Amino acid sequence: MKTSRSVEQRSTGSRGWLVAIQTILALAFLIALIRSNRGRLLNRLRAFNKRYTNPRVLKFAERRKSPYAVLQHAGRRSGSIYTTPVVADFVPRLNRFIIPLPYGEGTDWCRNVMATGRCTLTKSKVTYTLVEPSIIEASDVLADLPAQLQGMLRFLGLKKFLQLRIETSAPSARTIDLVSALER
Repeated sequence: MKTSRSVEQRSTGSRGWLVAIQTILALAFLIALIRSNRGRLLNRLRAFNKRYTNPRVLKFAERRKSPYAVLQHAGRRSGSIYTTPVVADFVPRLNRFIIPLPYGEGTDWCRNVMATGRCTLTKSKVTYTLVEPSIIEASDVLADLPAQLQGMLRFLGLKKFLQLRIETSAPSARTIDLVSALER
């Protein structure tokens, strides 16, 4: 009996290694596939996020501990106001907000902000009016970001950021509504 258990344990252990090796090979294949078809995959991911993920993220993007912020921008042709969830961080060294551009500079919201020269960003219940947008290299700011975010952005192969200067800031409208409701 002891012999059969040890053989069983050995075979289970070797299966574990086999599964680990298969998983590593599958991940390597997936990474190679992503890198070779990066443009097509990013376009599909962007379309999926725009339709399904973004509306759900907007529901909690303005919360205090959320990594997301809500960006409001005017359409460059229509003038309509659009709302987009983004990951935004304030970099004290630059005295500016930076927003990663995982899909590049060609996204509608980035082109809108660049064309109008301004936007509104709500993060942690504070609304900022941001001006002077410019595109910068990731290498200029990655060291200023939290370590977890750095790793993720490097893994994604991020190359560009949008940086914006703060013109004004105020508590967000939702915060003001809550304060006025509490005062009644």
